[in-house]
Amino acid sequence: MNKLIYTFLLIISIFAFFSCQKETLTEVSFDAIPSATSFKVGDSVKFTLTGNPDVLSFYSGEVGNNYINKDRTSRTDGTLKLGFQISADNTAGFTALASNNLKVLVSTNYSYAFSALTDATAVNSADSSIVNTATWKDVTSRFNIPTSGTNATFYNTAVATLTDLVPNPDMPFYIAFKFDAPTVGSLGTNGITINALNLYNSYPDGSVVNFNLAPGSIVNAVWRIIKAANVSNSWNTSTTQLKFTSSATTAYSEDWAITAPLYPSLVLPDKGITLKNITNNPISKFAYKFSKPGTYTVDFVASNNRVEGRKELVKEFTITITP
Repeated sequence: MNKLIYTFLLIISIFAFFSCQKETLTEVSFDAIPSATSFKVGDSVKFTLTGNPDVLSFYSGEVGNNYINKDRTSRTDGTLKLGFQISADNTAGFTALASNNLKVLVSTNYSYAFSALTDATAVNSADSSIVNTATWKDVTSRFNIPTSGTNATFYNTAVATLTDLVPNPDMPFYIAFKFDAPTVGSLGTNGITINALNLYNSYPDGSVVNFNLAPGSIVNAVWRIIKAANVSNSWNTSTTQLKFTSSATTAYSEDWAITAPLYPSLVLPDKGITLKNITNNPISKFAYKFSKPGTYTVDFVASNNRVEGRKELVKEFTITITP
C-alpha cells in the first residue's frame, strides 16, 4: 500500500513540475522572411515562418488591418454624414411635410439624462422646455424632404454632411426629429415614417465608421420619445423605423424623437488576422494577396502569454504592390 501511495505522489509531483514548466513565461522565438518585397496585385505574397509563439497575428497594413492603429479608439479627420428615407401614409402627411411641420435638428449641448424606462413615451410635458433649453440647429433644408408623392412610398432624402455642426468631434451630439404644427390632419396608420437611417463618418483613407441609429425595439437606448405638447400624438419606434402618427386635431402638437449621445470621434481599433493560438501547431508558411496597388507596412505579432505576463515580438516589412 505504501508503495502505491509513494508512486501516486511521485506522479502528482512530476505532473505539477511539468505544469509549472509549461506556465513559465519565456522570450518569444519567431522570425518571418518574405519571398520578395515587391509583388503585383493578386500575387501570393509568401512568408517563411520559424518558431512557435503561443499566439501569432498578421497585420496587412490595409485599412482596418493596420498594426499602428491597434490601440486607436478615436480620430478627428472624419466627414460626418446622415441619410434616411421618408414616406407619408396619405395626403395629410405630404401636406404636413410641405408645411415644414417635420424638422431635422442637431444639438451639441443637449444634456437630458437618458435612463431605462418601462414606457418609451413616459416623458410628457405641457410645454417643450425639457428640450428647448438646448440649442438645436435646423438642418431640414439639407435633405430632400418630399412635399408630394405616392402614398406609403419611401423617398430617399439624399445624404447631408453634418461635420460643420459638430466643431469638437470629441464631444457628444444629438440628432432629433421634431414634429410641430398648430393643427394636424389624420396621418393614417403609418403616419410619417423614417426608414433606413444611416449615420456614418467617412475618412480620407477610405474607411467608414457607422453609427447604429436603428431603434431596435419598442423601448430602446438609441431613441428617446418626448411628447412636449398634445400627448395624444406621438413618435413610435419599431425595430427599424420611427413613425409619427396623429389623429385629426386642432390643438398644437410638439413631439420629439431624440438620439442618445453620439460620439463622432469614436472608432474601433484595427484588428489583426489570427494565424495561430496556443493550442495550434507551429506554422511554417503563410501567403496573402493584396487587392489594390500601394505600399503596405506588414506586421507579424508573435507573443507568449502566461498568467504572470506577456512577451511580444514584432516583425515588420514594407511590401510594394504594383498594378
